[in-house]
This record gives sequence, C-alpha cells and structure tokens, in this order.
Amino acid sequence: MTTPPTPDQLRAAIAADCPHRLPDYDRHLAGRQPTPAFIRLWRIEHAISSRPDLEARLDELDRQAQNTNDYAEAKSCLEQTSRIRHQIAEGLT
Repeated sequence: MTTPPTPDQLRAAIAADCPHRLPDYDRHLAGRQPTPAFIRLWRIEHAISSRPDLEARLDELDRQAQNTNDYAEAKSCLEQTSRIRHQIAEGLT
C-alpha cells in the first residue's frame, strides 16, 4: 500500500497535473481539515483528471447516460464508468 500524500502534496500534484481541477479541490476543502475519505476521493480525481483521455471518456459515458431514454444503455454507461473508477481506485492502494 502506498502512503497517501499530504493535503499539500495532493494540492501541488493537482496544480501541476490537472490545474483545471484545482478550484474544485479548493471549493470542496473549503477551509476544513481534510479527512482520509477526502484525500482518497481527490487521489482518484487526480488520477483521472491528470489523464485527459480518461477524463474525456468518463465525461462521454456520463453524457451518454444522461441523454438516453433507454434504461439499458444508461445502465451500461454507468456500469462502465463505475468499473473504470474502481480500477483507478484499486491502482492507488
């Protein structure tokens, strides 16, 4: 298991690798002390957002799920999104 980054290290990584997500990180933290769950969530978000191809794929799947009236299609899109996010999360442990 890798040691989680400190909040400052995580913020610096987001600033360097995916600065478009930095306002989201700061807004989510909003002056509170980061919890282990906060760090885990943002490690996953960083891993996704630092890969534009992956971020675009997840955005496309979410859009497809929102824009369809076909339950099976929407479910399939959301399942794919969930699998990708799970794989990312598993890779961080």
